[in-house]
Amino acid sequence: MIKDENGKVYIRYYQPVPKYVIVAGKEYVCDVRHAVSMLLVNENEVPALLNHIGGCCGGQRKVFSLPNQETINVWCTGNR
Repeated sequence: MIKDENGKVYIRYYQPVPKYVIVAGKEYVCDVRHAVSMLLVNENEVPALLNHIGGCCGGQRKVFSLPNQETINVWCTGNR
């Protein structure tokens, strides 16, 4: 689990779109930068997001994951 300088945890959405979701009663909008869709959340919100099932066209899968450092670098700077 990688955190930013404010202690927020990076969570990646599986598609590069500004997705709006409600998980455990809380609203989230994914921020897309450099073709990576990301959330910054409090650590206590991570389990609900990682277990969230979503998908389109009848597909059902876990749609959030913990990104690696390279993905975070791309999202933040556009470079690996």
